[in-house]
Amino acid sequence: MACTIDSLVHEAVASLEEGVSVQLAAELMAKRNQGSLVVTRDGQVVGLFTERDLLRRVVGAELQPKDLTLGEVCTRDLVSASHNSSCRDAIEKMHKNVCRRLLVYRGHRFIGLVSLTDVAHAMASKGGSRDLVLNTLGAITVAVAMFVIALLLFQLPDMLQLAGRVTAP
Repeated sequence: MACTIDSLVHEAVASLEEGVSVQLAAELMAKRNQGSLVVTRDGQVVGLFTERDLLRRVVGAELQPKDLTLGEVCTRDLVSASHNSSCRDAIEKMHKNVCRRLLVYRGHRFIGLVSLTDVAHAMASKGGSRDLVLNTLGAITVAVAMFVIALLLFQLPDMLQLAGRVTAP
């Protein structure tokens, strides 16, 4: 079965209105141990605020988190995918758009986020079972080949005697 992102979606994503201070957002992210949160306006997604935004646009710019709103520093050019997108399509979309998270929608309804790490782990574990089968078949083939070689080596003295008798004048 192909890997799809619907089972990887983080639905319990924190969200805050764009007028909330960056300080409060950072505290919420730390409390929930999340690297990002969704920024909304009147309940609609308008941005994404990540640890990277905090470092680059606030700390790196030497600004005060309590004096800034999420709307001023969040990422607005969002990349999204449908809930039934394949993992491969999700990875390609993230690569093409140089992002680490996709907003996932079911129709027009936002259902959560999926991260590059989650998709990569899912793809690796799906390929892992296929690799296990291939590795097992490879090991069986090598074992059979080794058995045949050992059998031939065991029979070599008898085969040499027989060859000597057949070729003797």
